[in-house]
Parts: sequence; C-alpha cells; structure tokens
Amino acid sequence: MTKTAISQHQLAQLAARFSEAVARQDWTHALEAADSLVAALPGHAGVVYNKALVLKELGRGPERIATLREALKAAPDHANARFELASALMDAGDLAEAAKLFEAYLSQVPDDTDARLNLGQCLLRLDRPGDALEPLRAAHAGAPGLATAAALASALRDTGHLAAAKALLADLPSTPEAAALRLKILTQGARGRIALSAARL
Repeated sequence: MTKTAISQHQLAQLAARFSEAVARQDWTHALEAADSLVAALPGHAGVVYNKALVLKELGRGPERIATLREALKAAPDHANARFELASALMDAGDLAEAAKLFEAYLSQVPDDTDARLNLGQCLLRLDRPGDALEPLRAAHAGAPGLATAAALASALRDTGHLAAAKALLADLPSTPEAAALRLKILTQGARGRIALSAARL
C-alpha cells in the first residue's frame, strides 16, 4: 500500500474523527475513518488493529480475521492482535488455530484469565478435555464464576473426574442460572452422565 500524503494536522483530525465515531458507537463512520488512517499510515499495526475492532462491531467476521492477520504481520509481537485473532477464529469455528494462538498469547501474557478460559473451551470443543484441565483450573482460580466453573466442570466430567465435577458444581450459588447450569453439565457429556437428585439442583 502506498502511503497517502498527509500533514500531521490532517492525521490528528482523522484520529479525532475516528475517536468521536467510536464514542458515539457509529461504527460505519468509524470504519471510514479507520480506512483513511490505514491509508495514511500503512503497516501501522495499532491502526490496523483498531480497524479490526470496528469490523468486529459491524459483525464482519472474515474481514476482521484478515485485518488482524495484517496487524500481526506488521507487528508479530502484538499481543492484543493475537488475542483478538484467536477470539475471531474461535467465533468462526476454527478451533485448532484459535487454540494455538491462545497458547501463543498466553506465553506473552500468562495471567490472562479470559485467554485461559477461551483456550480451555477450544480444547473442550476439540474433544481434548484432558488438555483443557490445566488452563481451565487456572482460569477458575483466577476468576471464579459461572463461566469458569461450567467449563472446568465439563472438563472434569469428560475426563472421568465425576466427584470433582459434582463438588465444583455444588459450590455454585443457589440461583436459577446456576441450577440450569448444574442440570446441563450433569446430564450431558460424551463420557457418561451423573445421576441426579433434586437436592443437587
């Protein structure tokens, strides 16, 4: 891409236009401003990454993925672009590549609970519950909640650790959402089901 001749003042105006559109959640105009910034600053990973975030808001998945690949090509160590690309691929169902990218991201940002949870969920969907246990245990330890408990309990169930899955689910709060989650996890799974009693719900 050929760099568009532009003054610092014009560049500042474009950046302001982009920021204002984002603040208004006017994603169409934000994308127009992002495209202008990309043309003015070709190969600038941060600008390309911001465009990808706008494409995400617009629901333009394939373009989002392609744009994030561009950002990583421009800056291979751009951790946020790697996380977003992994997330986009996960959304698109490309779980194997998503898992690899989440692993690479975690080598850069090892304490990111969201990445650990996403990695574990990818591995679960790839029928690799044993591999999912470590990241899901770390995710639940770092941010205990319904999402991490559900994923970890599923991995425990599918690796035959039924007592541990039951114990984890028993610690969930007494809410309708938690009850529905218990029912779903305890009655599903490729490696057998856990007998239920009303007291467990």
